[in-house]
Parts: sequence; C-alpha cells; structure tokens
Amino acid sequence: MSRTPFDQLAKQLFEELLQPFGEVQISLEVPGESHLVDIYFAPIAYRNQDRSPLGILGEMITSPCLFEPFRNPPSPSDYHRCKLKHEWIIADFYRQRGQSVSLQELPILWIISPTLSQNFLTSAGAIAKEDWCHGVYWKGEMERCGFIAVHQLPKTPETLWLRLLGKGNVQQQAIQEVMALPEADQRREEALRLLSNWKMIIETVPQIEQEEGALTMALSQAFLEWEEKTKRKSEQRGEEKAKREIALNLLRAGMNTEQVSQFTGLSADTVEDLRQQIGE
Repeated sequence: MSRTPFDQLAKQLFEELLQPFGEVQISLEVPGESHLVDIYFAPIAYRNQDRSPLGILGEMITSPCLFEPFRNPPSPSDYHRCKLKHEWIIADFYRQRGQSVSLQELPILWIISPTLSQNFLTSAGAIAKEDWCHGVYWKGEMERCGFIAVHQLPKTPETLWLRLLGKGNVQQQAIQEVMALPEADQRREEALRLLSNWKMIIETVPQIEQEEGALTMALSQAFLEWEEKTKRKSEQRGEEKAKREIALNLLRAGMNTEQVSQFTGLSADTVEDLRQQIGE
C-alpha cells in the first residue's frame, strides 16, 4: 500500500511529460499473464517535437519502453517480475511484427529506483551505460534492460524529471528546482499540480504521512503556490465572465465594438464574437 501514492505520481508524471511524443499506456495488461506494466510508451514517428527539455528522459524514449518506478529499492523478486513482464511484451512484439524485428526496435525495460546497491547491479549483470551520465546502467543490447539509480544522477537540468522520483534530499532538491522554473513553463505548472495532489493523498493515510514526513514539508510550498495560482485563475475567470456580461449588455444597448472594447478591456475580436452570439 505504501507504494500506491508514489505509483500514482510516477504514472501521472510520465503521462504528462511523454504524451507529446507518443502513446502512453498506464497499467498495460501483459498478454497471456495477469500482470500489469506500470507505464508503457511507444514513440510516434510523425511527432517530431524537441525532446531535449526532458533531458535524459528524452533519450530514454527514442524506442518503445516499459517504465517500472519503485519507491524503495527493488528486491530480486521485484526485478524478476519486471523481467517476466518485459519478456511477455517482447514475445508479443515478435508475434505482431515477425521475427525480422531488429534488437533496436524491441521495447526497453527501464527500472527506476531511488537507490540501487552495487551488489544488486552486479547480481543483475548491469554496468554503467556508455556515453550516458552517472547513475544509468545497462544489461547489454540483447537484454534491452536499463536501470536508473536516481541518487547517483548528477544534479543537472537534464536529470530533473527523474530526480523527482527519488527520495529524501534528492527529491526535495528536485522539487525546489521545479519551483524555480519560469512560471511560463507548462511543465512547471503540471508538476506542481501533480505534487500537490500527491501531498493531499499522502496526508489521508497516517502510515504513509509518517513515512514521508520530510517530503510533506517539502511539498507544502509547492502546494501553497499551486493553490494560490489556482485561486488567481479562478478569480481571473470570474472577472472575465463579468466583463463579458457587461459587454453583452452594452452591445444590446447599441454600443459599437470599439466602444465596448475600450469600456471593458476585452479585445475587439472577443467583442465581435459576443455580438454574433446575440445576433447583433
């Protein structure tokens, strides 16, 4: 149960970040088995958006992939369950596309953990991924399996979205970095919304709130800012609605578009749209 709020955050975060680049499926059912993949992503060729704002996450989604985020380090049995789902997905891939599929086309399993011990990585046969930053490990091209040790990732903008899935000081610093992003950055607003939702979920379960005490404090600032911004938007919508009602009354009273626009502050195009609504 303690993983449930984190699972929700991870799934929603990946869904928000990856949707512009391809198809995101949450809790994908594995063919032939009653198991679910946390997040499955398939890039869409004609969506040529710049992936660089996602940093190394953008590099991870150049091919189909399965994301399995963990709140606590995975056990050997966790790893084997992930690999079992991965093998079923690969088998289904071959079934649908034929045996001529190249290794590079097969889905990659990415296991993301706040920490990973060297003993675990050695036992799994994972080594540092060449030409990637510290904290990224790989089992070889045939295996199509990678590991992200979040605590080892360098504290750079390129790793921000993965460090949000870390723990303790790593995650708290990532939250501060999100809040420092420009207010015009849509990713900032979406991340604050998800983090605020996570805070509210954590607080509803005493056991989880106790486990995540330090995190709750870090989330409080994000929640207050999100709440204030939501309030401002609501007030702006209310003000906009009031202006439109005044404009409608003025139009009905015979004022022309320019006069109504000057009086209410609405654009001339908006006033014209309102005029058409009342058939003037």
